[in-house]
Amino acid sequence: MQNSPLMSLRRKRTSEDGEIIFYRKGHSIEKLAVIVSRNLRKRFGRIQALRGVTFSVSKGSATALLGPNGAGKTTTLKILLGLLKPDSGEVEVFGMDPWRKGDKIRGIVGVLHEKPVYPQWASVRQLIRYAARLRGLGEMDEERAIKLSGLERYAGARISSLSRGYLQRLGIALAILGDPELLLLDEPTANLDPAARMEILNLISVLKEELDVTVLISSHIIPELEMVCDSAIFINEGLVLDQGSLDELARKHNSRAVVVIRTRNPRKLASDLIGRDYVKSVEVSSESVKVEVMPGELPTLESEISRLGGKYGIERVESAAGRLQDLYWKVIGVAR
Repeated sequence: MQNSPLMSLRRKRTSEDGEIIFYRKGHSIEKLAVIVSRNLRKRFGRIQALRGVTFSVSKGSATALLGPNGAGKTTTLKILLGLLKPDSGEVEVFGMDPWRKGDKIRGIVGVLHEKPVYPQWASVRQLIRYAARLRGLGEMDEERAIKLSGLERYAGARISSLSRGYLQRLGIALAILGDPELLLLDEPTANLDPAARMEILNLISVLKEELDVTVLISSHIIPELEMVCDSAIFINEGLVLDQGSLDELARKHNSRAVVVIRTRNPRKLASDLIGRDYVKSVEVSSESVKVEVMPGELPTLESEISRLGGKYGIERVESAAGRLQDLYWKVIGVAR
């Protein structure tokens, strides 16, 4: 990734002992984890919200925390932020216990809550400036948050005049103030129309690249998330049913992946791809080729597309049948 002017504004984050602590999962050579949860349990009266939740989130990943309403997603996020105390189990965020070090964690983690409430009388800039000053940040941070979240045209607008999509942009602007190392986004596309959902997901994707930040997205709206996320955690009825990279999960659950390749030479490209052993089927139209690959082989196809792009005039690649949606029904369906 090329260096962005924004990257020069990054701050080095330190824990109480001087440096951020990351954890290796077992003795593997996997990426270091910024979140580690072990056997978390939480009860509200007679309701067992979490029944032994265990997972980890790798540094630099974009991870989807997926499950139906009431699965335990929001409870998990509140525990990660130190807003709820688990009944038992262990959780570490940057090597710290959120319940004991909640103030410190909330200072280095950006968060978008599911249903944030903002002062309707204030303007976008007024609220962002107020939040920036509370964190000891200056005008440069304020302007960058406005620019990155796409709120430049609406900086002077009253919050009461914003659409739902731009209210979510405002929430994301507040979350990225102070250059966090981790973003926790709770249902960032809920109650948005399809166009607004895509805008927010595009924004999250851009922010991940620009800020080099780890992202954990809680959602029950699945199809579009694959354009942002490379890993997933499936949770239902307070239990983590499975987790891992999308490639690992696709192989494990025999999940299908279908892409549509827009190209100026569809027939020639189809002829080239049909002979590959990882390609399951190919359909040709006047401007595109639809390709279904064997489980776990999407990265192989993506690599091949990059190599063949110039030869066949490939213009863009779109997901037609996402692994994430397929995986969701296979994994969550097991629990039912």
